[in-house]
Amino acid sequence: MSESDKLIINAAVTGTVLSTSDTPFLPTTIEEIVACAVQVREAGASIIHLHARNPDQSPCYDPAVYSELVVRVREATDLVINVSLSGRYVADVGTRAAPLAARPELASLTVGSMNFMSGPSVNAPDTIRELARRIHAADAVPELEIFEAGFATFATYLARKGILRPPHYANIIVGSLGAAPLDLVGLGHIISLLPAGTIWSVGGLGQFQLDANVMSIAAGGHVRVGLEDNIHYDRARRDLADNARLVARIARIGREMGREPATPAEARSLIGLAPR
Repeated sequence: MSESDKLIINAAVTGTVLSTSDTPFLPTTIEEIVACAVQVREAGASIIHLHARNPDQSPCYDPAVYSELVVRVREATDLVINVSLSGRYVADVGTRAAPLAARPELASLTVGSMNFMSGPSVNAPDTIRELARRIHAADAVPELEIFEAGFATFATYLARKGILRPPHYANIIVGSLGAAPLDLVGLGHIISLLPAGTIWSVGGLGQFQLDANVMSIAAGGHVRVGLEDNIHYDRARRDLADNARLVARIARIGREMGREPATPAEARSLIGLAPR
């Protein structure tokens, strides 16, 4: 199997919304997240998408906490490190960009605004431009978060203007009532609008996670999987999953579809990141 056929599995293990009252398997402390990183690496993940939490489990934006988290994950694994610059609960650019102090390889950049069921995610054009500038200044690569076709169009515009510089890596997230549904034709349309040369993956929210992942594998893309987007293992939504189980399942399915999970080194090569 050539490297280009390998499957990049991006493990989104915590997020900002859930707490351990939703599922006891959610890692929230630094120790728990580092242990989870080891587990998902062994299960087949090549990227870990990190959100730091405060002791009360609220979202943390402290650069010192992110720096400790990233250092400890790097000491424990060879995973590609991706930090979140989410604006779900904060608008201030400086606060959102604070995790860049940890010197990650990837940093999330949501290239548009949308509604979640619990409230809006607002990303003004000037905010997107400034976060892109800061990500590049930190020698990281933006992980483009794409929730509908307009996001992809705007990303291509920013790339054309030189605000987004290659390499381009994108997560297309489907299944939210406020954005793109899980739809084969719609997904193909979004992919067609991404900046040229983008390495893309697909994640699905809740019950749509597994189907979105399999659809992406079949189409030659990559996957985002984890408790941030979905806490259940089964369609009946009775079996609470942990991150390693979700990663292991999609790694197995990828192998059965002829897509061996990429190692972190292979993921860096495929995306265009510098070797570790």
